[in-house]
Formats: sequence, C-alpha cells, structure tokens
Amino acid sequence: MIGPELAAFFEQGVGIHIGTRNERLHPNGARAISRIVVATPDPPATASLFRDLFGDGAICETGGGCAVSTDTARIELTTPARIEAEFAEAAPDAAGRSEYLAALEMSVASLAETAERLRGVAGVHIEPQRIVVAARAAFNTTLVFSQ
Repeated sequence: MIGPELAAFFEQGVGIHIGTRNERLHPNGARAISRIVVATPDPPATASLFRDLFGDGAICETGGGCAVSTDTARIELTTPARIEAEFAEAAPDAAGRSEYLAALEMSVASLAETAERLRGVAGVHIEPQRIVVAARAAFNTTLVFSQ
C-alpha cells in the first residue's frame, strides 16, 4: 500500500503495477481475496495459532471448523472431509499433507464478465452465485469467484 487510494502490486510475469485501489488489476476480474480455506484435521488447534495474531474475538466456531475474521477476508479452518463436501471434484489433493491451503475465494465486480474471461479454461464450473475453478487446473488450490 502506498497510500489510502494508491497501491503497488507485483504480478508474476508482468512486473510491478501501481494503480488506484478501485481499479481492476487482474485479467480474471478479481478485485480482492474475500475467503481463504485451510484444510486441517483439528480446526480448533489450528485456530489457536490465529488467536495471537487477531485476538480471541476474531475466532468463532463453525459447524465442524473455525473461522477467523479479518478486516478484508475470512479465513476458514476446516477438515478435508468438509472441503471435499463443498467442492467435490474441484477440491484439491492433500498430496500427503495434513494441513494445506485448500481454496481462495475472490470477489469480482461481475460474475458474467469473469465467466467470459475464464471461458475455455479446463475445470471451470459456473454456478448461480459463484464460479469455481477446480484445484487440478489451479496449482492444487480451488479458486472461487463471487460477487
């Protein structure tokens, strides 16, 4: 962040971009990360690591997991089984890991525009309220686009 309305971003393969916070910066339409999903066999134990960073009030128990609310995103700590239940064939492969980044959800201005940009990408599932890119097509992390 350079100032309240100006930011610098590094995009791999492109370089540094400086623009306004409201400017669409990525070709897929993503404006911000709104949700991070982490797979863990013991969500309450993993959540304890976040208490030191965000305080007790930022952690809440959810059905089968925990969530950490930050100013800009929600971090969900949940079991691999719940991730499989939400994302089915779009879920990532644990690849022998007990804890791993399972999904990133990004907010977009227009689902229709993002769907158009992702046309032809293997593993894209367009749903009424979101677009899901299967982990196998996104470096083993499920990508979700929502408004």
